[in-house]
Amino acid sequence: FASPGSMEVEVTIPNPVPTPETGMVASSLRGMGIRRGVTLIVGGGYHGKSTLLEALEKGVYPHVPGDGREYVVCCGDAFKIRAEDGRRVENVNVSPFISNLPQGKDTTTFCSLDASGSTSQAANIMEALEVGSTCLLLDEDTCATNFMVRDARMQALVNKDSEPITPFIDRVREIHDELGVSTVLVIGGSGDYFDVADTVILMKEYQALDATSDAKEIASRFSTQRAKEALLPLNMSQRIPI
Repeated sequence: FASPGSMEVEVTIPNPVPTPETGMVASSLRGMGIRRGVTLIVGGGYHGKSTLLEALEKGVYPHVPGDGREYVVCCGDAFKIRAEDGRRVENVNVSPFISNLPQGKDTTTFCSLDASGSTSQAANIMEALEVGSTCLLLDEDTCATNFMVRDARMQALVNKDSEPITPFIDRVREIHDELGVSTVLVIGGSGDYFDVADTVILMKEYQALDATSDAKEIASRFSTQRAKEALLPLNMSQRIPI
């Protein structure tokens, strides 16, 4: 694995190690650093997108010497988010993502014994924010599609008044800018996320490339036609689950 030059960082390590190339003891290491903000991991299937995210997911734990991932690290409070249809939800404020339900059901203290994929994912995010996570990790393969994005054609057919879900694409920027919580998202199916990303990593044959400039140029050349659906600011509830 080699870091793109634009993403390379040097960090001091608490326990110096001998380097394989020279045998000399090194007190710092150079490698790829993912900065705070909204980061997309894109690329074709089987090119290493999910593998990279899984390495970050496991990076909250220390690895034994010789594991090969000793220096693949992530902030200790990173939270892997996925849809968990069928999970129980108990008094979670999911209103930033789910509101305007039929029959006027309240979503500020939402309960369910059998949550849907989108509702369970909304609950997972809100619970992660409640416990103070500063980094959300998501892979589109395990996310609810209708929770991640609604394109312009679907918005035209199904009016927002009839859609209770505010998609993640319309909150991810706010989650960082207002709450200071970063997101690393594996996505290969929607270029609409280029508009809200700070960094775009392109995986090609398991090598990481910095594709941020290309993604921004494409976003400016092919403007999205979708409308933002977050009509109200993200509101958090303070609660202590028992």
